[in-house]
Amino acid sequence: MQISLSFGESQKFELELADDKVVALCDGAGSTLPSVLEAVDAALTKPPQFPALADATVPGDLVAFAIGRHIPAVDEIIAAILQVTSRPEMADRRIAIVLPHDAAKDLEASVQQMIGERADVTVERHDPDDRNKLAFIGATKENRPIMMNRSLSDADMVVPVGLARLDSSLDYFGPYEAVFPTFTDHETMQRLSAPAFVEQPVLRKRRAGEATEVGHVLGVLFGLQVEANGPETISAIRAGAIDVLSAQIQSELANAWRYQPSKRAALAVVAISGGHSQQTWANFARALAVASAAADDNAAIMICCELSTHPSATMLQLAEHDDLDDQRRRIRRERTTDAVAALQLATTLDRNKIYLLSNLPEAIVDELNMAPVANLEEARKVCEYYDSCTFIAHGQLAEVAVEGEEISSDIDWDQYAL
Repeated sequence: MQISLSFGESQKFELELADDKVVALCDGAGSTLPSVLEAVDAALTKPPQFPALADATVPGDLVAFAIGRHIPAVDEIIAAILQVTSRPEMADRRIAIVLPHDAAKDLEASVQQMIGERADVTVERHDPDDRNKLAFIGATKENRPIMMNRSLSDADMVVPVGLARLDSSLDYFGPYEAVFPTFTDHETMQRLSAPAFVEQPVLRKRRAGEATEVGHVLGVLFGLQVEANGPETISAIRAGAIDVLSAQIQSELANAWRYQPSKRAALAVVAISGGHSQQTWANFARALAVASAAADDNAAIMICCELSTHPSATMLQLAEHDDLDDQRRRIRRERTTDAVAALQLATTLDRNKIYLLSNLPEAIVDELNMAPVANLEEARKVCEYYDSCTFIAHGQLAEVAVEGEEISSDIDWDQYAL
């Protein structure tokens, strides 16, 4: 069988293996949306079971679009929002485009250029450390203060624009994550970045419930959900009542991204595709989680990527001790942005050998107890060595559920619905 797996910005891993060695080739992500503008236009002017944006607001209203993290073609989506809101029926509304604190550096400048001389539109990058740009909007059921970006708290209507993901994805916490914790204060972001909120079902439910609760306190009813068919391309943009919308989208995402190999393999090969913004430790962790579901215990995993970011101190501490149980206990107490990735790496190393084809120096990969793969020829030799292989494209978006094994999101979103 001929295997072709794209990774990074333009790399391609190709090899030929005997058919009986290939358990599964998971590479179908569906068609690409032909026009982002037309999809956003339909979402804002003809949303199902919800009035058009012009009918849901009145002159003088502030409509704030909360732009979530990791959205493909986000600049095209924002350009379409600005075009739709410039029409006569939206006259005298004020528009705020609120970007996450870690948005690409050039995105804010690009949006400013799109706005041009329009006086009715503002753009800002969220600053979780600036108390003057935060507002207290209430308290959660657990009596925790809710601090929110002031532009969102002041808005008459908040429209979250988020990336739709499978409920069971490694660090997904529901359709309201485009609002919370994306636009809260730094202290809350740190609290909710603890690995325990990803690892432990009870805490994961609690964080998901808190995000939904904050969304309701903020008065969020309507939103846009972006379905990706790759790290930088879109298959659909859905709009509507956000609680209902999320449940409807899950079946579509499962059809596109959930693969069911017939069995676990001796080697799971997972590609992280996309440019520099996709080559992150967070996506590395997601790829490891997917690979772990496809590989046998004590089998091997190979990640193909262009990761070049030097690992943080949290990651590098994995090299200082051989006791992985001790490492996991330590990492669970961390509140750093890559603590989840470090925990996923420690957990996977405990049951699988990990090969890494990346742009990192070999010495760094060795320090992290992984086996560096120098080039594509070495990657081919790794695949030829093992008796069975599963190949997974777009590993940061995919999910694997081997036949007979069950995947559960551990979250019942209905309990949080309005």
